[in-house]
Amino acid sequence: MNAKAKKLINNIGIFAIGNLGSKLISFILIPIFTRYMGTAQFGQVDLITTTINMLLPVVALSVADAVFRFVMDKNSDQVAVFTNGLSFTVLMIIIASLVYPVLVILNVNYAKYILIYLCVGLIQSLMQNFVRGIGYVKLFALNGLISSFVLAGVGLVRIVWQHGGVDGYLDALILSNGASIVFLGLFSKIWKFYALSALNRTFLITMLRYSIPLIPNAFLWFFTNDASRFFIVGILGLTANGLYAVATKIPTIINVFYTIFSQAWQISAVEEYEENRQGRFFSDVFNANAGLSFVLIGGIIVFLKPIMHVFVAASYFSAWEIVPTLLLASLFSNLSGFLGTIYLATKQTIGIMKTTVLGMLVNVILNLILIPLFGLQGAGIGAAAGFAFVALVRLRDVKKFVVLKVAWVPLITSLVLLIGMTIIQLSLSNILMMYLVLVTSELILIAINMHFLLRVKKK
Repeated sequence: MNAKAKKLINNIGIFAIGNLGSKLISFILIPIFTRYMGTAQFGQVDLITTTINMLLPVVALSVADAVFRFVMDKNSDQVAVFTNGLSFTVLMIIIASLVYPVLVILNVNYAKYILIYLCVGLIQSLMQNFVRGIGYVKLFALNGLISSFVLAGVGLVRIVWQHGGVDGYLDALILSNGASIVFLGLFSKIWKFYALSALNRTFLITMLRYSIPLIPNAFLWFFTNDASRFFIVGILGLTANGLYAVATKIPTIINVFYTIFSQAWQISAVEEYEENRQGRFFSDVFNANAGLSFVLIGGIIVFLKPIMHVFVAASYFSAWEIVPTLLLASLFSNLSGFLGTIYLATKQTIGIMKTTVLGMLVNVILNLILIPLFGLQGAGIGAAAGFAFVALVRLRDVKKFVVLKVAWVPLITSLVLLIGMTIIQLSLSNILMMYLVLVTSELILIAINMHFLLRVKKK
């Protein structure tokens, strides 16, 4: 195995330790929190966190993404990158804070929490990107565990013991982000990378030229990924959004594995593009990523109902019905994200924005049509279709930058099997027959994709 593959696998292993541990804590917390929070309360929290995640890249002009990419350049000035990135972020936080009186006048619910969560989220995002970019991958991975333990501790006290509800959940989120900032700052000795003398208007403008096209992309990606929440609240209400929020936690299992892979892959993608954009590395990694995703999703579909019985309170169990379509949405989202990394590696961020606009339009139109017709199931279908469209457009577009050969036969066969498994689970009432078909389909998925993965490894 060559050096670049070894480095990718080594980084995946490091990120896996941090991510799997932190997500395991999150999975343990969900059944606990859902027993102490009503569906409407959980829907309210989900709406707030979704809104904050949308605002994070918009407020700071996605400068955190520029910090990661520019510090990865050969012979980069780490002090200049961090100093300009952090100074700009703090400036934008000060400007954003001026909006607080307006939010109070408009009587916006949880205005104080929204502003504080936004501020700590901006700093944490920038610091995470910087330490990962300079190679502190173990610190980055351990940070996920630390913040999750704080989230669990504060959440148990505020939600379970003190019955804090929405306020308690937001307290836990803010304090976990704050703990992450302190941990990253202390153990990376972050002060060594900040110097007022390194402030450079020209260099900051160069960074912003890279990051600004990512602002509409992040905002539009929100519409493709999370706008369903607002349509659900507007059409079906907060209780329905609570069910949808719980349903989206199951695809998080897939997202955990993709996040682990993505955090390592972004580093390898930049290095590979600079060295050999004509090689098969991009193709092999893309096909292996898709194959593993199919197998994992099939396994979750097989055990979906037992998972939901254990995972959530009885009042949330009906959310299982929309999980299969959300799993498909997660699959296409991750494949789109993989292809998006190629744009970042090539610094062709305009391409990300253009392709996301198309996906947003598809998603919003389908939400408007399908949610009134099919309820929450319509939101899942709309998300899956929107991400699938983005993935196909990007797949065609990135070939301008790198050689990318897709193993279409395993991919299409696996996709048909997953769609069939989804239909069977939703429509077949005979439990024994349903599980027989599901297990058989999963074994076929394993055979198709494991054979392909072994073939990739041999090459």
